[in-house]
Amino acid sequence: VRASVERALDGVDGVLHAAGVVGVSTTGSGSRDANLTGTTNVIGAAVAAGCDPVVYTSSVATMLPTSEPVLTVDSPLGDPPGAYSRSKVDAEVFVRSLQAADAPVTTFYVGGVYGPRQPDVSSGMEGIVAAASQMMVVPDGGIGTIDVRDLAQLIVSSFEPGHGPRRFMAGGQFLTWAEWTDLLSQVVGRPVRRVRVPNPLLRALGWSLDAAKRIRSFDYPLTYEAAIQMTSSPRTDDRRTLEALDGSYRPVAETLEDSTRWLVGSGHLDARFAPALA
Repeated sequence: VRASVERALDGVDGVLHAAGVVGVSTTGSGSRDANLTGTTNVIGAAVAAGCDPVVYTSSVATMLPTSEPVLTVDSPLGDPPGAYSRSKVDAEVFVRSLQAADAPVTTFYVGGVYGPRQPDVSSGMEGIVAAASQMMVVPDGGIGTIDVRDLAQLIVSSFEPGHGPRRFMAGGQFLTWAEWTDLLSQVVGRPVRRVRVPNPLLRALGWSLDAAKRIRSFDYPLTYEAAIQMTSSPRTDDRRTLEALDGSYRPVAETLEDSTRWLVGSGHLDARFAPALA
């Protein structure tokens, strides 16, 4: 695999590595091969080939759980549960070792990504489908929401050589889960069913669902790993990112509306659950 990556890099000046197994909504959804070995192969080979810039999309999950009220690029790496988060932490350790050696690698720590025209429905987009069509569990805490189109613009703006190693926080705009559910209700044009769940109970429910899914597979995007992220994700400080890259975030309502409209139009969500968008 490394050899094929090296062949693909022949004559290449810059590299963006955004591939990986993403999400915490399915038990075992993380993949060490995709997220660690893949990052080692692509980023390692790109640096060895002298590419500049080399841009890598990491995750806010690498810093969870945390006691910090606001995450920055200087926040320490966490020790999260779950295959996805652990694989991203391990990949992040490798990338930071290259940055410490002055390799021109730019890292983005990304929050909850939403937006239309996704290649598959996973993670946050699965959350919209489950909340709109079934029910939303509402714990304390919240989520940073970033539109995939705004994230893409930040990455494009960072794609310049000669800057050396850089790290950017792109956690997005923070909403409590109650605010997120209220906003989704406005977007779909009907009250989204919800149940308030204390944080310890949600974590226990996630653990129980993991065990149940190992016995009999069923679809509901809550795992113990997802519960930890839902109840422990703080706000992020993205100001330096937006200033340095001349970026901006569109309103979260626009992001959720465009996301949900695409889900309905592509058949992932029955239109009866979003009468305002039918």
